[in-house]
Amino acid sequence: MADYGVLPEGFARKPLPVLLSEIEEKAREVFGDGVIQTPQSPLGQLNGMYASLASTLWEIAEGTYQSYDPDQAEGSRLAMLGRIRLVERMDGEQDPEFRLAITNSGRARIDIADIDRAVSRVGGITFVRTYLNPSDVTDADGLPSHSVAVAVLGGDDAEIGAALRPYVVPGIDTYGNARADVEVDGYCRTVYFVRPVEVPLGLQLLVSAEPDRLGCPPPSAAAIALTVANALTGATRPANGVDITLHMLRTIVSAAHGVNVEVLSATANLLVDGPLVALPYPIGFLEIAKIDPTKITVAFA
Repeated sequence: MADYGVLPEGFARKPLPVLLSEIEEKAREVFGDGVIQTPQSPLGQLNGMYASLASTLWEIAEGTYQSYDPDQAEGSRLAMLGRIRLVERMDGEQDPEFRLAITNSGRARIDIADIDRAVSRVGGITFVRTYLNPSDVTDADGLPSHSVAVAVLGGDDAEIGAALRPYVVPGIDTYGNARADVEVDGYCRTVYFVRPVEVPLGLQLLVSAEPDRLGCPPPSAAAIALTVANALTGATRPANGVDITLHMLRTIVSAAHGVNVEVLSATANLLVDGPLVALPYPIGFLEIAKIDPTKITVAFA
């Protein structure tokens, strides 16, 4: 078996001294053992040039081999490897992050990660969350057995359906309150997904706050309200079907401001003028809470 090239352990590049030795051996076969091949001789100079050129070819071969490995590929080659797995580079995504997406490093649910990335690439998408029910019975969220539900905010229905369809294998149904008809091999296929209804909410928090052990004053009511708003909006907003609970607010506030600030109680109200309701505020699977940052109030006990 060859000592160099593609081996079970990987690619072994032939070293420059070995290349030069092989060229010198060929010269002796042609011109005889007495041929002069010292480094200063004309033939020795040619041998060195040819060995250098051959070494460059081996480097190119090794680079080509490594370009098929996501852990070593870069740039356009990495994008090509991604497309083999139906994984596209996100806007502004750099090679290290894209490489992790291709190899699914650190991800327990590869199927969910791939669906989320595919749908997220649709223009105008602001929220994506994928749910699977691989069991034989309907789950607590109402997903039928052996089905997938993708909750989406923003984007075009047809584009979402087209992005989702390649990941739905035979025997798996899609679930949701929205639909898109896509063509597959000349046949029309219907893909369902969830368009969660946004539930606009205001929040009212009653907190106790004390100076920390260094004597620094506690955060203001405005600062606490901003902390809650940042955590419950944008990329970190609660997913569809997630209730707004007192525990959620306590976790947000304590993580940002420490144990010297405690949420004693909280209420929520359906905007614009719904009655105050003590938490938890229930949110159905086909709903998603939409917290209005301007409607978060904080009072001190």
